[in-house]
Amino acid sequence: MKICKLLLFLLPLCLLLTACTDEKSSSKPVSEIVTVPVTTKPLDTSKAENCVITAREETFTCTDKNKNTVETVYRIPALTFDTPDAVAINSEIGKKYEGDFAAAKEASGKNKYTPYDSIDYEVFLNDDVISILITSENTGHNLSYSVYNYNKTTGKRLDNKGLLSYLQRDYDQTFAKLKKALEDDYTSKFKYENFPKDYYNQMELTVGDEAVAQSQLYLNGDADLYAVCVEHAGVGSGEFSVLISLE
Repeated sequence: MKICKLLLFLLPLCLLLTACTDEKSSSKPVSEIVTVPVTTKPLDTSKAENCVITAREETFTCTDKNKNTVETVYRIPALTFDTPDAVAINSEIGKKYEGDFAAAKEASGKNKYTPYDSIDYEVFLNDDVISILITSENTGHNLSYSVYNYNKTTGKRLDNKGLLSYLQRDYDQTFAKLKKALEDDYTSKFKYENFPKDYYNQMELTVGDEAVAQSQLYLNGDADLYAVCVEHAGVGSGEFSVLISLE
């Protein structure tokens, strides 16, 4: 009799436990969130086109200053590596030109001319070093540049000192040579043909030690060392980006 009473007591409990088990087993499993890297290391890094791809490209239909309908192309690159430095470079490029894409889109929608006639890039591969040169041409046909150097073997970004160390070139000697070359270039353009009153002040802004130190070094397609520099002058826009050879 006691056994019967015990069974009658346990039966509802068993039914309850069974119901709970069925409810859990019938619930949907939680999907695992997998983050896939934006880039991965290419299998063949011996070709520049495998190391750098177009990250964003847009064509804008707008009106130039002469009221002509023109198409303007903006194109920016991305390294195809997943190292922290490569991801950081890609992010930096994207953020730097994001506003230009937005401004061009707005100008296109309002049938106005864009801030730049074009934005495009070149890639140079010399042994371990990938150099990216991004060129922006504005409506006055003035050019501005951005430079990014990356060592595909070490996975590290190369600043000026890092690039010169890789090339086994002395930093101070290289920048002394750059200062002289930049001064010669500046004089040939502005001293004789167009000599503004503030020539010497503008030249100091161009070839002063602090200004020269801000130059960006890179290797071109022939493995020649070049520098992107800024020249100041009391004419035109007042500021010009130039490419100076160090060979």
